[in-house]
Amino acid sequence: MFIIYVGIDVNSVPIDIREKVVFSKEELAEANSKLNQEKSVLENVILSTCNRTEIYAVVDQVHTGRYYLKRFLARWFNIPLEQINNWVNIGIKENAVKHLFEVVVGLDSLIMGEPQILGQVKQAFFNAEDNGTTGVIFKHLFNQVISFSKRMHTKYPTSELSLTSHQAGLHQIKTHLGTVKGNKLAVVGLGDVGSHLLKNASTMGFDHIYILNRTDSKAEAAADALGDTVEAVQFDELPEVVTQVDAVATAVSSKQPILTINSQDSGSLKILVDLGVPRNVKIASSKPSFDYFDIDGLHEILDDNHELRDEMLAKTEREIPQEVTDFYIWQKQLHVVPVIRDLRKSALTVESNVYDSLMHKLPDLDEHEQKVIRKHMKSIINQMIKGPIKQVKELSVKDDANFDLEFFCDIFGLPKEDMK
Repeated sequence: MFIIYVGIDVNSVPIDIREKVVFSKEELAEANSKLNQEKSVLENVILSTCNRTEIYAVVDQVHTGRYYLKRFLARWFNIPLEQINNWVNIGIKENAVKHLFEVVVGLDSLIMGEPQILGQVKQAFFNAEDNGTTGVIFKHLFNQVISFSKRMHTKYPTSELSLTSHQAGLHQIKTHLGTVKGNKLAVVGLGDVGSHLLKNASTMGFDHIYILNRTDSKAEAAADALGDTVEAVQFDELPEVVTQVDAVATAVSSKQPILTINSQDSGSLKILVDLGVPRNVKIASSKPSFDYFDIDGLHEILDDNHELRDEMLAKTEREIPQEVTDFYIWQKQLHVVPVIRDLRKSALTVESNVYDSLMHKLPDLDEHEQKVIRKHMKSIINQMIKGPIKQVKELSVKDDANFDLEFFCDIFGLPKEDMK
């Protein structure tokens, strides 16, 4: 059995081509079923997102499986096979498994390290599993890659690093306030930066958010779309609003400052983030009573974050080869699992028979004494078979594993049928 992946190259294939080769959620069940009927395909999972379409399959022959996976894509999307050949990347055996690990931790994403792909991989596997197109190989592999991704996101939390100016601004606001709960925020400007900032801020738990835009109707429409905690305020009320909130974020395209402020004017204001270029705010005091960040100050933070993210991703990448090795060690040991199961079953049968005989000869033992004896007998059994289990696992990865395993079964009187 061999693992293959065939995928549309997310990094080199233009979006106008990628968007032609996307499975909708409604199509996935049928697509997985039809793919599973293709010659040579034993197990399969289709991963299809807004940026990627990939097929992972367990096949009985590499050449045949590779051809039928590409032919399936060509037929499903009604695209000539020669075009599919020009668009796809193909990974075989270890390269395919390595690619899946890279995908699930965001190393192959347009936004490096993004965590959303983990949920998409999980859903792709669950869809295939529900449709009956996965088996023991992919159940183990996908559980391993999902666990690995969770562990890496915890160990190297790249998603917590601010990588855009509005993310950095919101991070500074949250850090300086300690908590957003019970605090009020004013967002000034609804261009690209301001709109993204408002969208993120609206989910953070601020007590109240005021929106101000030079086009009042745009602020009102944004407020209506975001719920009761968001309120549109007329732009000319900005000086007054600033004194009533705990934090302000400005992102207005203007050649002149839209606000002049000093300590006496700041009221309850604790932090002001100015994302405008030129700057939106003129500070009339050399030592304002609030914290102030302009875009240059945030860029220093962003530069540090980008460097830290790259270091984290490099460390994640270095852990993948061992995961691939572990998977293939497991796969080589698949045929040894029934042998180990039979060894345990045989040992526990001996333990049970001896225990019953002992209880028959010592009928006066109380419940506690019986429990102690049973516990120690199990301990003896586990220690006795620990060495043989370790040895049989080592035998299972050798080239002549079947011969060695048969000899092992002869020694311990185990059935050989389960090895086939």
